[in-house]
Amino acid sequence: MSQIGTLQDVKLADVLRLFAAGRKSGLLTVSAAGRQALVRFQRGAVVHAMAGKLAGDDAVMSLFGWKEGQLAFVPEERAVPPNVRQPLEALIEEGQRSGPTLLRMKELLPSDRVVFALSPGPAADDARVTLGPAQWRLVRLLDGTRDVRDLIEHAKQPRAEVQRTLFELADGGWIERVELGKSVRVKLEGKDGLVFDERLEQEWMRVPRFSQGVHRVELRTPSGRTLELPASFRAGLFRDVHVPKGSLGELGAREGDDVTARPVA
Repeated sequence: MSQIGTLQDVKLADVLRLFAAGRKSGLLTVSAAGRQALVRFQRGAVVHAMAGKLAGDDAVMSLFGWKEGQLAFVPEERAVPPNVRQPLEALIEEGQRSGPTLLRMKELLPSDRVVFALSPGPAADDARVTLGPAQWRLVRLLDGTRDVRDLIEHAKQPRAEVQRTLFELADGGWIERVELGKSVRVKLEGKDGLVFDERLEQEWMRVPRFSQGVHRVELRTPSGRTLELPASFRAGLFRDVHVPKGSLGELGAREGDDVTARPVA
């Protein structure tokens, strides 16, 4: 592996152009705290790229938003299915223009489990936003419970369009991300419904959608199985959620398992 330097020392565009001019084949790695990007060259052409959940052209362009990172290159001849479509100069031009925005979008929308709600609004009194019919249909779905996956399904819009609308509204201060999902540990209890620590309800009630209290909660296992039941709250349970024994089979969980809880009503 050949160490090239850091993004503070060298310009990414210069590195990409150098490899293209030299018709290099191999893997360029860009590493920073908590993130890594992989860009593969074949005879000077960028053919494949991954940066977190971004892939292809977006992965390359997002690198221009990185403020720091160590660059290293491993020469090798390896065929991979291409996912980069644009020529290098187009990637560089678009990356320099929109790379920081792509990176901020990735940080705001790290997965389809993110939930948004309407915010109190921008700080500036003269702030304005223009919404088309598709954007308005999406805004009407923002109830503080639907995650991005649900929004895509109900709005019947492509993922990229939903993500772009959410980012633009959040960036303008019109909506905000809410952290509803909480990791809890399953404990058995004979009563009907789910029982949580009362401090969890207090956290959820900070979201306007649940300001009057939480009445039903969904549990989700890492495998994606869900269970929705009425909820009550009491002191001293900490991370434990008490689940009726007869409901564990439906959830596909065992006592002591960690699941994600989120309010739904």
